[in-house]
Amino acid sequence: MTRISKRRDRHFMDESGRLFWINGPEHHCYLSEQRQWRSGLSFEDVLDWKQCAPSGLVSQRFPSLRAACEAFEHNQVAWSRDLYLLRMGERMEARRSDPDYKPTAMAVAESQGARPRVQPWRLPDPLGPCCGLPPRSQVLEMPHPHRRRRSAAASPRQLAELQPALLGVGDPLAQL
Repeated sequence: MTRISKRRDRHFMDESGRLFWINGPEHHCYLSEQRQWRSGLSFEDVLDWKQCAPSGLVSQRFPSLRAACEAFEHNQVAWSRDLYLLRMGERMEARRSDPDYKPTAMAVAESQGARPRVQPWRLPDPLGPCCGLPPRSQVLEMPHPHRRRRSAAASPRQLAELQPALLGVGDPLAQL
């Protein structure tokens, strides 16, 4: 027995995440499986942004919307392949899978002053310049045994104290 987990009007999703539409007039309708190409979108986002298209899999006809849903939930659907619907779905997917795609109704509403909506599959633009390198760890690196670091060098005061010992007692530079 398959359960319908989400439903909005003539669209529903089963518990395994497959999407279906109820097509045709209410007294002579059929089910159509829809394929989705973007992962991570909610049921509402898939419908609002039209991120699905017919897969070409269709059911027999039903006398009502309720009969179609009950037949689906009781595994009483006879599925067949509709090549016309399959090709139409492929064309819809090619157009709607564009990263900048907006449904026509949404684009028209925005042109008439509605608040612009950002596609939920797009990442936000960075606020400033970003580096593609991973952040450096805060752990100090072990120095190479033959490498000297500036941070390990003596301060000028320490050098002044060491200078006479390095130059030697009779060295004329030590007298300065």
